[in-house]
Amino acid sequence: MACDAKKEYLEREGDSYFEHNFNTQKNHGESVGIKLFYEFICRQMAGEGYIAKGKRVLEIGCCYGYNLSYLNNKCGFDCYGIEPSNKAILYGREIYKNQIEITQGTVDNIKYHDEFFDIVIVGTCLYQVDRILLAKALEEIDRVLVKGGFLIVSDFDTPVPCKIENKHNAMTPTFKDNYGDMFLHRPYGYSLVEKKSYTFGGNFVFSANIQERMSTQTLYKEKELFYCSMDI
Repeated sequence: MACDAKKEYLEREGDSYFEHNFNTQKNHGESVGIKLFYEFICRQMAGEGYIAKGKRVLEIGCCYGYNLSYLNNKCGFDCYGIEPSNKAILYGREIYKNQIEITQGTVDNIKYHDEFFDIVIVGTCLYQVDRILLAKALEEIDRVLVKGGFLIVSDFDTPVPCKIENKHNAMTPTFKDNYGDMFLHRPYGYSLVEKKSYTFGGNFVFSANIQERMSTQTLYKEKELFYCSMDI
C-alpha cells in the first residue's frame, strides 16, 4: 500500500497537485513558512554573525522552486529541491535555469550524502507521507542535515494525529500531525528555537478548528547528543 501511494505521487498525484494549485502559488508568491524562515535568518545574521552566502539549503516538496529562488536572491544560499511532480520540475528548470537544482524524488529516499546540507526545509509535505514510510522519512531528513544545522518544518499542526481522505485521489490520504515535535525526542537531538502558528489561510490567529492549524517550527540540530558534567 505504501509503495502504491508513493508511486501514485510520482506518476500522477504530484502532477495533479501542481496543476490544481499552480495559479494560487503564482499569485501568493513565497510561502508563509519561507517568509518566517527568512526573518529568522536575518535576525541570526544581525545578532550572531551567521553567514548565509554559500550555505547549502534543501527544500523537500519544493514545487517548481519559487521559495528556493527567493532564498537564493535574498541570502545567497546554494539551493536544492526535491519534488515528486515532474511537471513542476520541468517548469522550474525552464524559468530558473541553473539558479537552483531540482530533482524528482520523495522524502523517504533523499539522494544526497550524509550531512550534505546546512539547512533543510520541509515544506508542507510530511502530511502526505504514508505512515509506513514516515519513520524512514524522518531518518532521511536527519541524515542529510549537518550537526549544527537548522531544520525548518512547515506543516499542519494538530494536537492529535488526523487522517483525512483525499477527495481528489483515494489512493493518497493525508495525515495531519505535529511533525516538528517528532524531532525533539530520541533518537533525534534537536532543540526547538521558535514556533510560529497560523491558519491554513495564512492568518496569524488561533483557530479553534484543529484541521486549520498550521505552524512553522525552527529547530536546531545539536552537535552533541549527550552532555556530561564533571565534579572539579
